[in-house]
Amino acid sequence: MAWADIPDGPGPFCLENVPCQSFQLLSLRTVFPHSGPEMGLRILLTGGQGFVGQHLKARLKDRIPGHVLLEDPMDIRDRAAVERFVKDEKPDACLHLAAVSSVARAKAENAEAWTVNLDGTLILAETFETHAPQASFVFVSTAEIYGASFSSGQPLDESAVIAPVNAYASSKAAADLAIGNLSQEGLHGLRLRSFTQAGTAQDEEAILPFLAAQVARIEAGQQAPVITVGHPDAGFDITDVRDACDAYIDALALPQPLPNGTALNICSGVTRSVRSMAHDLLEVAGISASLEVDATIPCPSGLPSMRGNPAAARQALGWAPRIPWHETLITVLNDWRYRIRP
Repeated sequence: MAWADIPDGPGPFCLENVPCQSFQLLSLRTVFPHSGPEMGLRILLTGGQGFVGQHLKARLKDRIPGHVLLEDPMDIRDRAAVERFVKDEKPDACLHLAAVSSVARAKAENAEAWTVNLDGTLILAETFETHAPQASFVFVSTAEIYGASFSSGQPLDESAVIAPVNAYASSKAAADLAIGNLSQEGLHGLRLRSFTQAGTAQDEEAILPFLAAQVARIEAGQQAPVITVGHPDAGFDITDVRDACDAYIDALALPQPLPNGTALNICSGVTRSVRSMAHDLLEVAGISASLEVDATIPCPSGLPSMRGNPAAARQALGWAPRIPWHETLITVLNDWRYRIRP
């Protein structure tokens, strides 16, 4: 495994953007409404206050009506509190999203990134292994763990070498490997390696909101007709966050569980350059603007392109992205049109 030095912060290109303050545990006591008996599936969700977590809760409402959300503001690094919570709630499953997911923050607060991303994950997983041994444990990992392997220029599948190139990716890679190891010892673990996601309520560290915010400001006359980017030819494999959340829910709804420790890429399999995304947003907005390169804006992993192979997830989960790219563009642009209003 290659562990490279961390580059300068990611600027507006952090991949996951789950706010670091959402380390709390949330318990979803879910009842599936159907004509038969209540299933009473209890799902522990971490990171529920973050960008992805908020969308995941909304998708759970859409797909599993009638659930009751119980919240407990505990820190996943507090082993005693986590153990007490799991013993009391007796969850049937865990969706673990909580993380320090900003590459810039992980560099600036390296120790915290490791304690949350690795130690917190270990505490949670070990607690499930001991006190909820029959429960499934879905760890939302990140494609950033592949790091330097993206230099091949090929779409990466789950067998690609894990070679993170920044502190965030390194801490998530360690957690990913830890879940794989614990799964060999009995944890019913599943690792979902998510690529770039986009949607509403996402901050400007993420690439599509970074571009959409500029287009919205140009439309509103708040910015000159110039879109500033750092690396126009950098490529991203982007999935609408609603599709990604469906994959997470699908992982809990399988009629037959996958082998412990299974890793799956959650991605579209399509690479889009920063330049092409800016062009697409301008086309949706019906306006013109030039593209200006500012070399001081860093690229997330210092790699030319990120692209995944989604075949394993399609086969294992029966999942594939369903929301058209054009709809994602409109959704994100409209979100920023609303947010920049005076």
